[in-house]
Amino acid sequence: MPKDLTPQKILSMLLRHIKLIILIGALVTLIAYGYSSFFITPVYSASSLVMVQDTNEDFSSTQPTASYNNNGKRIDTSRITASSTIAASCVTLFSNVPEMTSLMSDASVTITQVDDSNFLKFTASSSNPQVAANVANQLAEQAPKTFKKFFENKGRLDTIQSATAPSTPVSPNVNQNTLFGLGIGLVLGVLLAFFLEIIDTTLKPGDDLAKMYGLPVFAEIVDFQREG
Repeated sequence: MPKDLTPQKILSMLLRHIKLIILIGALVTLIAYGYSSFFITPVYSASSLVMVQDTNEDFSSTQPTASYNNNGKRIDTSRITASSTIAASCVTLFSNVPEMTSLMSDASVTITQVDDSNFLKFTASSSNPQVAANVANQLAEQAPKTFKKFFENKGRLDTIQSATAPSTPVSPNVNQNTLFGLGIGLVLGVLLAFFLEIIDTTLKPGDDLAKMYGLPVFAEIVDFQREG
């Protein structure tokens, strides 16, 4: 391959090997699609949502910034802050106490505080969508009992949203993996095309002869049988 590469020469080289590049790109794309579709076990995720309160007074709104209760009375923002602090403690508590961890054996579970608010989310992931939903709901049902055991009457915990069995998996992302396969395949095709040019020692008509002998080429004799 000549050292003085120009965009025109690179484009010409790619066009000479365009069939090879397309073939490798299509092959790797099919491999990525097939592997994602048939060899990777799909994982389903379901979540339940609970709300932590530092008093027994109910909030009419499920928003962590609610300012009024259902009687129209203004709620002190310090109560919301206190509820958020308790919720943060519950993340660690629920992740370690036996009565909660015993429910996590059938699925992979994450317990998170939603945007530093007084809301907790139980997310369960499993190859079985119904198992994922069941585990998330069992955790939401057990959480108030565990909360009362450790916090007594300092607050309460209510289920805001129950989990339902998901219809589509969260992984693998077949479309994304297929696109990655296409990109990798095209890159491999281009690299192989460059490699073939590097190891190609045959003389090309025109430029190669002119550079080798330092003389201009005035005419070429076409092999009509070979060129058709």
